[in-house]
Amino acid sequence: MRQQEQEPSSKKKKRKNQKRVRLVDFTCIEEPHPYGVLPGGNRFFGSSSSSPSSSSSSSSVSSTNNNTLSDNLWQQIISFCDGSTTGRLIQVNRYLYVIGHQPELWRDLVLRKCQSEKLTISNVGPSWKDTYVLLTTSTLNDDDHNNNNNNNNNKYKYIPHQPIRMTGIYSDDIYRSHLCRSFALPSVWLQQQQQQQTQTQTTTNNNNNNNKEVDTVDVDDMTSQQFFTQYEERNRPVVIKGAANGKASEKWKNWNYLMNNSAPLPGNFTLEAYHDYTQDTNYLEESPLYLFDRNAFTTNKEWENDFFPEFHRKCSYWDPSSNTNGKCGHDLLQHLGNDKRPDHTWLIVGPKRSGSVFHIDPNATHAWNACITGRKRWILYPPGQPPPGVFPSADMDEVALPLSVGEWIIQYWTEHIEQYRTRPVDQRPLECTTHPGDVVFVPHGWWHSVINLDDSNIAITHNYASPSNLGNVLRFFVDKQDQISGCRDRKESIKPEYIHDELVKVLKIKEPKHLEKALQQTGWTCRAWDEGDNKIKVKLSTRQQQDDENENEDNINKKRRTSAMNGERDDGKKQELTSVMSKTDTVSTFSFSFL
Repeated sequence: MRQQEQEPSSKKKKRKNQKRVRLVDFTCIEEPHPYGVLPGGNRFFGSSSSSPSSSSSSSSVSSTNNNTLSDNLWQQIISFCDGSTTGRLIQVNRYLYVIGHQPELWRDLVLRKCQSEKLTISNVGPSWKDTYVLLTTSTLNDDDHNNNNNNNNNKYKYIPHQPIRMTGIYSDDIYRSHLCRSFALPSVWLQQQQQQQTQTQTTTNNNNNNNKEVDTVDVDDMTSQQFFTQYEERNRPVVIKGAANGKASEKWKNWNYLMNNSAPLPGNFTLEAYHDYTQDTNYLEESPLYLFDRNAFTTNKEWENDFFPEFHRKCSYWDPSSNTNGKCGHDLLQHLGNDKRPDHTWLIVGPKRSGSVFHIDPNATHAWNACITGRKRWILYPPGQPPPGVFPSADMDEVALPLSVGEWIIQYWTEHIEQYRTRPVDQRPLECTTHPGDVVFVPHGWWHSVINLDDSNIAITHNYASPSNLGNVLRFFVDKQDQISGCRDRKESIKPEYIHDELVKVLKIKEPKHLEKALQQTGWTCRAWDEGDNKIKVKLSTRQQQDDENENEDNINKKRRTSAMNGERDDGKKQELTSVMSKTDTVSTFSFSFL
């Protein structure tokens, strides 16, 4: 027994160095609930005067005590109220005061008001309720000004909301939301860049999968050949340090520069107001607004020049104009044209604790993500290995999962860290932190979630197809047509039913060798997509052969394409979008992610 208890010193040292974050590291929140809510179990430890059986004014208040309406149901009921009604409802009693101040309720009121009245948020308060008041009073004051009633302006003097802590409010549901929106950020995630680099320096060999960290390589040490052979072709993620250092990383620290050179943002925000939201808003909602702007670099050439020339010079393997040794072929989707190809490049901005829940990038594409300001924590799972709490359908069309990053952490982190011990080496999750200047390569088919670690986070991301994943992209365009995203809500883009044909046609001229190799692929080469009983209905080359045989096919396609752009089918009726991906692809007003 004594010998079994002993452990070699080298093993002890290794185990000590591989310290892993535990669930308790997230739940040690610094601030209590702003309205005094406590978990439901705490009611049994309260004083007798606040027990559920007491009839005094200080008695415990919770919907569950009276076996009437649940906390969730109350929130749903209040969500149907307008701002004025909600403001009156929260004055009824302590319980409604607390539940009526949930940030999500007031956020939705603000966004619905902006959408219905075509308003722009130019001023934000310390909470979503304050922002609603500011938006409403500014509208009233504008109406008064138009009616020359300027004397009424002082009537709507703005006083910021100050939460009042209520005693005797016990609710697991409301307190869970507080944990999910204000979870502590583990100190190991916030360590200095030099420490992170030292920790991962020995993992640059792709065969060493025992370390949970993603491989890290300095940009000066990463050659095109190394990137292709060790990472892209093997479909393995990697962090390239220093690849995004340049003009953007210096200039974009100054928000005045960005605001002076900004185009209108999606989602009815000015850039200044959104910056204030990320910096100054207290008690953010469980899923903070995470800005994805797909038009940032088409409407602002100065921003484009700040980043891309230097980036492409350092990383020639990601330069669309590069064709290193005839092998690169990056980016193959560019041959469709920037306006016609699916959405591919985004400016991403978000506050601390915002981020994206687990997902696989669209259309079987690879992606790179450049960290400009702020730090990000990445959690990645290999293709075909869904994270705990993530349940995709067999055809990958629908995914059931927690609705926020915080909810996934609170519910599934313990199970997540268990995966390192129980899963085979090639199926284990990977983690890394990217710092300003870092670029992470996310291969196609990998599940990944991102958590922003600083108050202001700016990043750029790009999705692409290369020779390493072209076969899967073409197969996706045929067999997963309902799941094609990024092209349905733009009239100029090629619609899903035609994008395969158009890509094959242009690659036959521009990249015949890469196309020929891709067409020879007989099945999926990535485990993210399992054909199962769904066989390929059309061979990848069949449609192109039909075009060659029928000289009138182009004219027919033009007519069909025009109908598709107008949302019509060949018979003139409106298209029925059967896929979840299809239904959620159209974003007419808001381009924010609530995930």
